[in-house]
Amino acid sequence: MSNANGGYTTGRRMASSRLRLSFWGSVHAELVKLASLTSTWWLMGITAVLLPAMAALSVWSITYVSTIDLNTGEKLGTPRPVSSAELWSSVGSNAATVALVIGIFGVMAITSEYTTSCVQASLSVNPRRVMFMNAKAVAAAAFTGVFSLLGMLLSWVIMLAMTAGSSLTPIPAKQNILPFVVILGAPVILMLMAVLAQGLGAMCRSTVGGVFSLVGLLMILSQIVSITSSFNSHLGWLASISMCLPDMSISNFMRGPNPAPNPTLVHAPFSPVWWQSGLIFLAWTAVFYVIGVIAIRRSDVKG
Repeated sequence: MSNANGGYTTGRRMASSRLRLSFWGSVHAELVKLASLTSTWWLMGITAVLLPAMAALSVWSITYVSTIDLNTGEKLGTPRPVSSAELWSSVGSNAATVALVIGIFGVMAITSEYTTSCVQASLSVNPRRVMFMNAKAVAAAAFTGVFSLLGMLLSWVIMLAMTAGSSLTPIPAKQNILPFVVILGAPVILMLMAVLAQGLGAMCRSTVGGVFSLVGLLMILSQIVSITSSFNSHLGWLASISMCLPDMSISNFMRGPNPAPNPTLVHAPFSPVWWQSGLIFLAWTAVFYVIGVIAIRRSDVKG
């Protein structure tokens, strides 16, 4: 009898061990779930296409202006040299626009569990909610990183093709890391955007609420602060707050090292440089993600 009970206990422990889901197993499951959503491929496709499309428009506008006399509006016989740093900065600035697309993807990565009523099944398979959220964050960041890197590489190829016949000025020594910031920094900042948005989605547990919160955070909040600061020139500290908001942090980070100060922040108490803006956005991501994890842990969904 004892042998039978011992055998049963051992078998039960072995079954429990086999059924225990590892973190990377959970990540794989979340990757499969994201890949099964039509919205994932639409949003990732938009990301991979929008980045090079906007890069083409930016490069065309810069090269076209170089052929025009700015005083007379007449076409120059010999175009002016085009600044390589300006080209890279314009290509990198497109990441701030695509951040909204990635944000929607991040929101839907978690809210799709609720809209499809799959959250109970997901938490039954993986009742450890923190690991559940972390696995989703890794999966969403992985999709974002791959497709945004693809978009930036295509942007680089398009920029090289469109400027093949143009005279380019070299990148200044103080900005020599700008190409790396643009090509590699954009995927990193957009991966953080996906994680931040997942935190928002976890807080709202509604796609509509999460997307509206995202729009408010990326677009409306900075407009309110900017309009308020414009009413009174003595409120220079509001300009500093504006530069620390998520959308401005992305834009300033993607500018890379820029020797020219931002003219709107000449009298501001604090004007973050590009890498400080990256750390500020990392802090925003951590705050919203942690709040989202807490919201999921305290939710009344039974796993």
